[in-house]
Amino acid sequence: MKSVLVLGGSSDIGLEVASVYHDKGFNVILHYNTMRDELKDLVRKLDNIKLICLDLSNLSDVENLISDSADIFSNSDVIVNCTGYLEPKEFYEINADHICRTFNINLFAVLLFYKNIIPHMMRREWGRIVNLGSIGVKYGGGKNSFCYAMTKHSLEFFPSEHKTWASKNVFINTLRVGVTDTRIHRIDKTKDMSHRVSLIPAGRMASVSEIAKSVYWFGSEENTFITAQVLAIAGGE
Repeated sequence: MKSVLVLGGSSDIGLEVASVYHDKGFNVILHYNTMRDELKDLVRKLDNIKLICLDLSNLSDVENLISDSADIFSNSDVIVNCTGYLEPKEFYEINADHICRTFNINLFAVLLFYKNIIPHMMRREWGRIVNLGSIGVKYGGGKNSFCYAMTKHSLEFFPSEHKTWASKNVFINTLRVGVTDTRIHRIDKTKDMSHRVSLIPAGRMASVSEIAKSVYWFGSEENTFITAQVLAIAGGE
């Protein structure tokens, strides 16, 4: 039985991704920072799920956890990166602490997991990594989400080692996720979602289920040949 590690698993999309992989027969390792009621409900509903609570902003704690739990993470066949820390701030309001925290959570901690897990995937000659990026990188982020979008843009920069990974059937891709009906859009009370949706050619937001199904395809045996690509799931944007 294969195992999937879902980083940022308490997000709306992360919870749905975990559910989809579980239904497909995977063991699920789900990382979270805050215990939401929705996560409690998922744990009650699913078996074969292991929870890991960790604040990804503390990189020393991240490294220690990876080292202390090497037996768990080394068996991960799939990594789905759903991390998405967003603290709404206008560009001229951001400071060094905000920039560092956003990058630590959304990028640097994730890279530490990749660095330690991918060699095990290569030894087994199978692995899939799926990053959840953002269509917002096309626009420099929104009014209050520059740092968030900048970290998502960084997920489109693949290490040159990806060519070696591919030779061992280890694939990595980043999905530019479009506007999706999740709580992240309710954090910023000033955001005009009706106007934002009007800019989507498909005329609507994506559902969480639609995104999770696409994530599963790229992070499963169904994806047999696509790697090191950035693909938009954004209704035509």
